[in-house]
Amino acid sequence: MSALEPLLRKVAEDDVSGSSEIYSRLLRDLTAALKDKPTVVDWKEFCLGLSKVKRSMAPIQNVAGSIKVMLNASIPEDQINGFIKGFLISLQEKDANAAEIIAKKVANEQRPKKIVTLSYSGTVTKAILAMSRDIEVSVAESLPMGEGAVTCRKLSDRGVKVTLFRDTMICSELKDADLVLVGADGVCPEGVVNKVGTMSLAIAAKELGRPVISLCCTSKLIPVLDLDPITTMRDADGYTFREDVFELTPLSLFHSIITEEGTFSGEEMRKRLLNDRSKMKETECQGC
Repeated sequence: MSALEPLLRKVAEDDVSGSSEIYSRLLRDLTAALKDKPTVVDWKEFCLGLSKVKRSMAPIQNVAGSIKVMLNASIPEDQINGFIKGFLISLQEKDANAAEIIAKKVANEQRPKKIVTLSYSGTVTKAILAMSRDIEVSVAESLPMGEGAVTCRKLSDRGVKVTLFRDTMICSELKDADLVLVGADGVCPEGVVNKVGTMSLAIAAKELGRPVISLCCTSKLIPVLDLDPITTMRDADGYTFREDVFELTPLSLFHSIITEEGTFSGEEMRKRLLNDRSKMKETECQGC
């Protein structure tokens, strides 16, 4: 069995961690797996599998796509692991400081009294912790998985005044808030892919004149992203019950997208990613 197979299962089965955390662990695990000298066939099978799991998480898809490009570049098999190692190390170095840079930017640019957020994002949590402890934070529970409780616990443990609220209370919670912060599993030209509830939060915030900001590392920017809402259907008390996990929120609803490379308006980010998409036609990525 290839050393890469358990890593694929690990990514596929992680339904608790945020995309940034899954991404960081994947980079570390892949670097460690190189000591077993995976073959080109091993890498091809791994990338094929990785491209089919966590399809809404851009960092995971970016790793799969980039390794595919290297595999298609006619690199001698005895050198491929060296190329992949260099690639992984460069990503780890960039990833190590990204969330900290974003947190400092948010703390410097924003002075909110009350923040509303939802679900769990390690980047959002770090940004809030970089702010004054005088702020108040309200976190939507984010059903069906309820990750809002994770955010609430992490902030509360660090002395932040935080409240967990029902998803149906988004409008009332926004009335006395002055900023909405959300993370992202991916950002593509069509919008921000994030936990279900993000669009409702963004629409309500726009109606009430509250800025909505998405915090994400550049590893989450991707020209093309295949949204996987992770829909489940079940029967309950004679009714058919549907639950989605992810959704796409248009970039037009965001005041800004803050990355470690800078702050972009929704329109600026859309243009940047459309430009990246146009370049795909001229590279090997088009056939990945």
